[in-house]
Amino acid sequence: MEALEKTSPVEPHDRKVVVEVDRRTWAIIAVLGFAAFMSVLDGTIVTVAVETFGEVFHSSLTTTAWVAVGYLLAAASALPISGWAIDRFGGRRIFVIGVSVFLVGSILASSAWSIGSLIAFRVVQGFGGGMMEPTAITLAASVAGPKRIGRIMGVLSLIVNVAPVLGPLVGGFFATTAHWRLIFLINVPVGALVLIAAWLVIPSDVAKGEPQAVDLRGLFLLTPGFVALLFAIDRVGAKGSVVVIAITAIGGIALLAAYGRRALRVEVPVVDLRLLTRPGFAASAGTVAVFGLIMYSSLIMLPLFLGQRFGATGAGRGLLTTALGVGLLISMSYASRRSDVTGPRPFVVPAGAVSAVGLGVFALFDQHLPIGALLVLFVVMGLSFGCIAAPTFSNVFRTVGEGEVAQATTSMFIIVQASASLGLTLIGLLLGNGSVSRFGPLFGMLAVVAVGVSFIGRLLPGAPDPDVPAPQVAVAH
Repeated sequence: MEALEKTSPVEPHDRKVVVEVDRRTWAIIAVLGFAAFMSVLDGTIVTVAVETFGEVFHSSLTTTAWVAVGYLLAAASALPISGWAIDRFGGRRIFVIGVSVFLVGSILASSAWSIGSLIAFRVVQGFGGGMMEPTAITLAASVAGPKRIGRIMGVLSLIVNVAPVLGPLVGGFFATTAHWRLIFLINVPVGALVLIAAWLVIPSDVAKGEPQAVDLRGLFLLTPGFVALLFAIDRVGAKGSVVVIAITAIGGIALLAAYGRRALRVEVPVVDLRLLTRPGFAASAGTVAVFGLIMYSSLIMLPLFLGQRFGATGAGRGLLTTALGVGLLISMSYASRRSDVTGPRPFVVPAGAVSAVGLGVFALFDQHLPIGALLVLFVVMGLSFGCIAAPTFSNVFRTVGEGEVAQATTSMFIIVQASASLGLTLIGLLLGNGSVSRFGPLFGMLAVVAVGVSFIGRLLPGAPDPDVPAPQVAVAH
């Protein structure tokens, strides 16, 4: 393979180097960005429509939550496979396959005839999304080169982060018993354009030869083990058989224990537990795990809250989620760039405290605050969420060796999606019949959990040592 740019150190923070980006590169980034945007948009649309799925298929919230949980777990399972596949078959080919699988899943989901079929088709969709998103990031880094990586990733993040703003509004508009299928069909024209543009714009890349093998045995221990635990929680909410719940929970724990033993023995496990011995990485992993639980639990509860307290319908159900997205859009890009200078700790610790206070205020006054005050509150919450997520993910690249970046990144994505799945399952269990009076205590619980972000954030590093050379970035194509 020919190198786009030679390996070179990241520029010092006190020097501003502007490297022009040509039109072809911008076109490639646009294609990759819209693919990732489509996946994130679909995820936020679905959280608004969970109650609609329950009405259409006569299912409880504990069951319909699996429409989102199934997608997240499938995407997490695809992550380690996508890294291997990129090396084996080339990035553009895997990107196109990922988009194609996502579109097939979207079409199938739009034709679902039962809640079981919808969950199954969302798993297909999630597997495509899990291949598509990391491949888009890999290709973007490849075409950017080391001197343009910050600028390109900033633009890519900007495109993707518009999705949490638009998704709840679009989802609310389509989240009716008559039009719910459009939630999935909207992906088809966008995805078709992305596929055509990908073949025309993204350059063909050459496989890197024989890639490192995927730990499939570990994957088949980790994913079923975690699913078994979530299913046991689900059965508790559905008041299922105690024997079934016990057997499922014990089986899940046994599978996860077996995975833990295996992860410490194989060279490249699905989630590298050995990285948790590094204080910086362990703090990042703990932070994103707590953040994922809080974020996704909020996304699924806010539309339900608006519908039940204010009688909101259509796009109105997505207003608070959109306010959260606006805050995220504003803060993530700045916090990510600035944390290169300050380190993540100065952002994460106060942002965790702000999140805890905001969630606490909502828990205490959810039945009394007017909609305007709630919108302002959740914009502030979004600002704090962005100041947690972006610096924490950026910190991963400063706490592991150059050869461990891919493994660490995969592990972080799997951790956040697993914690999000746990949060959604627990919310489905605790909300039960969806009584409005129970939203306050649930957000109070999230406020207590958010306090943990500040405590874990204290273990994150502060400003990097200026005497330590910046890591080198090698980009090949």
